[in-house]
Amino acid sequence: MATPASSGSYESIPIQNAGQVWMIVTCVLTMVIPTTLVALRFLARSRFSSAALDASDWCIALALMFVLALCIVDFFMVFKGGFNFDLEEILVRFGPGALNTFFRCMAAWPLLWNCCVLTSKLSVLAMYQTLMPILRMKMAVHVVGSFIIVCNFCGFIAGLVICQPFEKNCDWAGVVPGKCGDVKIYYEWLSAINVISDVVVLSCFLFPFTCAVTIYRQTLIPSLDATNPTGSGLLAYLFSTVEVGVAVSLACVPFLRPLFRGTLGSTSDRSRSTTDSGFNFSKKRSSRRSKPRNQGFNELGDSEGSEIQLSPVNMGNAPAAQSPTTIFEFQATLSLKLPRINIQTS
Repeated sequence: MATPASSGSYESIPIQNAGQVWMIVTCVLTMVIPTTLVALRFLARSRFSSAALDASDWCIALALMFVLALCIVDFFMVFKGGFNFDLEEILVRFGPGALNTFFRCMAAWPLLWNCCVLTSKLSVLAMYQTLMPILRMKMAVHVVGSFIIVCNFCGFIAGLVICQPFEKNCDWAGVVPGKCGDVKIYYEWLSAINVISDVVVLSCFLFPFTCAVTIYRQTLIPSLDATNPTGSGLLAYLFSTVEVGVAVSLACVPFLRPLFRGTLGSTSDRSRSTTDSGFNFSKKRSSRRSKPRNQGFNELGDSEGSEIQLSPVNMGNAPAAQSPTTIFEFQATLSLKLPRINIQTS
């Protein structure tokens, strides 16, 4: 391992590579977009619904808080921990304090991520139970919700005990007595279980885009190098942040329809009213030209009239079927007098 420089010669961590920029932009968008959509969701609830806030609303508010905390941790990993620089380079250029910050953030990260995933998915399940309060939906929500709670609770506990004592999580130099499990395997199992829960929620409900992000993130976990997490784990952390941000955002979309309907629906409402009034006017104008209807039948349109008068048919007294002979005899006695054409059947 390279020898660190003296404390007075350490550099401040610069933003000088594309990975750092992508992480910063992703975190900013992940903070702004979900916050905006959650605010609009509560605005729609307050303006267009008289019902009190339910479990879905409280869960999405908690999920947003955890997403914001996760993004703040990402900022610390980039600006203070030297994320996307190799571990030895961080030690030489930025000092051991940067590595201490990075490994502390790395220990807190899976705990916050589990809380984000749990609350966002519970919000979606509670929303569907509210929208479709039938027995089958309630049973599905309870089964899937119990599975998600157990999975994320186990992931949270595993994140606390993977290193004993907990301070061993921040021991990049190997001086703290104790032992740690394989962090890479922990992340792989955590991601795999999340993929399974996403597929279960997708098969029962919706949000395929969240599931797609989760599956792609799963392919990035094997590239994480436990001996150099600062230089190899940026994409995995980036898409994990995107995943929870997308989950929170999509959970708010169904509640935004009243806001957009009130804002963008005026033009369509005017066109629909114009169409309706035009239809009514046309119907009124045609009714002035027509004569009163007789027994529910329209008057024939021939100018010289017809010798046939229509009369209601009593279906109760009509025979079930006519034989071909009877129909032929009826047609033989029929005489029509039409304009310019005379038909006489003998």
